[in-house]
Amino acid sequence: MKKAHWFAAALAAISLSSAVYAAGNGQSGVIHFRGKIVEGACSVARDGAVQATFSCLRSGVKHVRAVALSQGDVTQLPEDIATVQTLPVNQHPELQLLVVSYR
Repeated sequence: MKKAHWFAAALAAISLSSAVYAAGNGQSGVIHFRGKIVEGACSVARDGAVQATFSCLRSGVKHVRAVALSQGDVTQLPEDIATVQTLPVNQHPELQLLVVSYR
């Protein structure tokens, strides 16, 4: 009978420590949002290896711009929606990071 109690106590301790770990791992919380999202993000379509096309909605009007994917270049999207820049990925010359900074 003592083994059953010991096992139940050990199981309870493991369950409790798992719950404490899950609560403290930074993957939980509450976000309060007031307001509304009025425009979505731009959509991006890749046109081959050297160009991408951005399609953005601003004030109900669709704006489209083709952007060359040259590393380091900064391109302004229409209506000052965002800037686009391509950066190299460390030690991977065949990869690029596409950074879109919205305003």
